[in-house]
Amino acid sequence: MPDLPKRLPENLLKDFALTEDEFIGGKVTVFQPAKGYRAGIDAVLLAATVEMASGAKILDLGSGVGTAGLCLMGREPQAKVTALELQPVLFQIAQKNKDVNHLHDRWSLVNGDLLRLPDDLALGSFDQVICNPPFMPKGSSHASPDPIKLLANHEGEATLRDWMLAALKLVKQKGAVTIIHRADRLDEILSVFREKKAGAIEVCPLWPYEGQPAKRVIVRARRGISKPMMISAGHKLHKTDGSYTDIIDGALRRGGALPL
Repeated sequence: MPDLPKRLPENLLKDFALTEDEFIGGKVTVFQPAKGYRAGIDAVLLAATVEMASGAKILDLGSGVGTAGLCLMGREPQAKVTALELQPVLFQIAQKNKDVNHLHDRWSLVNGDLLRLPDDLALGSFDQVICNPPFMPKGSSHASPDPIKLLANHEGEATLRDWMLAALKLVKQKGAVTIIHRADRLDEILSVFREKKAGAIEVCPLWPYEGQPAKRVIVRARRGISKPMMISAGHKLHKTDGSYTDIIDGALRRGGALPL
């Protein structure tokens, strides 16, 4: 895997091709690379699952350009989010997104590594941690030649287990960790939660169409709670004509909630 520079010139984005996109019905603006790494629906749906309590501290772990946090703050005017991102390019784009969305008082951005957690992030200090880790295991085939997209989609030094361990270290006792990932890696996710005594696990399958196997799952667990696991009915993404189902469309286009 190619090494990424630790620091980049502040004017790097001047010559970096970006698109300006609207999410959740124009409530937030997201600048993102025109090629390579692009935010999909996963980050938006992840944000839609967050149930906000007054004064809750939310961490977006591995935030990329900040899509999940932006969508959460766009639908929850009182939400305050901290974002941790490793890649300097994506971190700088997130800073641009912070400015354009006027979120200086609500969004804290931290450039750092989840394997070596920055001092800015106190262990056990967040009410909820959300994350959308790379879907592909390290060393899997068809890796992108783009180093930014490569680290966004393929595990680097940090494995899926490392992502989950970091999330569980940062969340408060009885706080929630919510992850969206591939359905075929559900066993890995559940094994870490059980090992680390995170319970009250909720598994929400996302079915592409009725009658098709789930390709994605959203999984939530609470640190230090021993309640049994629940598998919900999940959500269908598409109607038979290919359009989004009403609840998914509401989450994607209007900032609606997506209950697990």
